[in-house]
Amino acid sequence: MAAADLEAGVMAYLATGADVVALAGTRFFGGELPDDETDFMPRKAVLVQSSGGISLASGSTVETDTRRVDITTYGETPREAGQLMSEVALHLKRLRRSIHGGVLLHWANSAGGSATGREPQTEWPRAIQSFQILHALEAVT
Repeated sequence: MAAADLEAGVMAYLATGADVVALAGTRFFGGELPDDETDFMPRKAVLVQSSGGISLASGSTVETDTRRVDITTYGETPREAGQLMSEVALHLKRLRRSIHGGVLLHWANSAGGSATGREPQTEWPRAIQSFQILHALEAVT
């Protein structure tokens, strides 16, 4: 079996949130914004990136892990980016054990507060927040 793609699972889960979709539409991305998307920025979008941090499951033989992900939301203004992040955070808080994008997600917890501002190089308005997510290591088919 293949390893689970946590970024894909989180993007698929976020796309189930009506309030998130009402703001971001279908603009959910993993890793980095695609080149063809940057031509239209700044606008509302959600970027999911794996990041470092301690695993809460270390030492366990169960094939799950907690991994930290950084979520960046964009908007036309810092306030819009912050509003989108608020919807993303609320939807993640409501995550219960379910399969999304071929990944069994168990829960998501905030790993810190949200920070709004602008991208240093592009000046695009953004909000950033980290989340710790418990997920299965093997993809679900």
